[in-house]
Amino acid sequence: MNTLIIGAGGAGNIHARELAKRGYVVRILDRDIDRAQTLAEAIPGAVAAVGNDEGDYDLVVVAVPACAHREIVEAQHAQGRTVIVEKPLALYPEDAAAIAILPRVFIAESQCYSGEDGLDIARQAERLRDGALGMPVIWQIVASTVYRPQIWCDDLSIGGGAFLEGGVHMATTARVLFGAAVGWSGAVRCFSGGTGPDSGTIIIEYERGDMLSLSIYWGTRGCYEKTCAPLTGIAGLVGPEAVESWWPADNHAAMWRHLLKCIAGEAEPVATLAHAAGAVADVWRCYKTAGIQRKLAIEKASEIKNAFGKFCGTERNE
Repeated sequence: MNTLIIGAGGAGNIHARELAKRGYVVRILDRDIDRAQTLAEAIPGAVAAVGNDEGDYDLVVVAVPACAHREIVEAQHAQGRTVIVEKPLALYPEDAAAIAILPRVFIAESQCYSGEDGLDIARQAERLRDGALGMPVIWQIVASTVYRPQIWCDDLSIGGGAFLEGGVHMATTARVLFGAAVGWSGAVRCFSGGTGPDSGTIIIEYERGDMLSLSIYWGTRGCYEKTCAPLTGIAGLVGPEAVESWWPADNHAAMWRHLLKCIAGEAEPVATLAHAAGAVADVWRCYKTAGIQRKLAIEKASEIKNAFGKFCGTERNE
């Protein structure tokens, strides 16, 4: 299977390594050609692609900022390729909804694949439906600088802020666990000086009465200046009959084992496009209650899209 990784940042690095160690032919494309070359040289069997690359790809992994996801996914899907999209599915709900109706597209939601066979979250959802903790259940999470975010993460028009870039992990997982959302609220702030909220709390309520309470704190100067160590979050599932400490860890190896089975038609994804699109809408509904309004920065989004030329379905601007 010939594979193209679009984006040579942190996520692209992970996916390129996971596929290369499974023997797949991996090409890496980035608007920074030097960065693509550096990553390719660090992965046995990987090579850097260029903007006019005409490779015959079976699988494309989209690992660029969310503002360019829809254009790239639609263009690659139109070429008949299977597409894996990094979270969040898209920057805005309408773009996520447009992606969600496409066949042969999967979300790279690693926290939904935390077991050895990648299905722990599915089993946890079954336990909750069976009333193992009683019903309803509150999933309470407090996360402080779980990882050092890229600077664009805090730009509302590129990465969508901490709750879209980071919190959508939990919002997607919560939809796997609890089903459809019915209520949204939030109190969030932009402490780091960016345009996207980096600290605060969002609360999402679900049709059965369950609740996700998610607090994130990225707004420390040391976090962005890389002078402080990341601190892991704490989480707990709280039910009327029991309480469990539980945190869905990133397990990209388990995710890829399962996704490759899904691509082959041998399994179904744990986190579906519907889950992922719903989570994007959930975050924006919480933003709205917190007074955060969308900020469209066409120039910034176009810069990313134009850099990938025909891979976005557009001509490259020279």
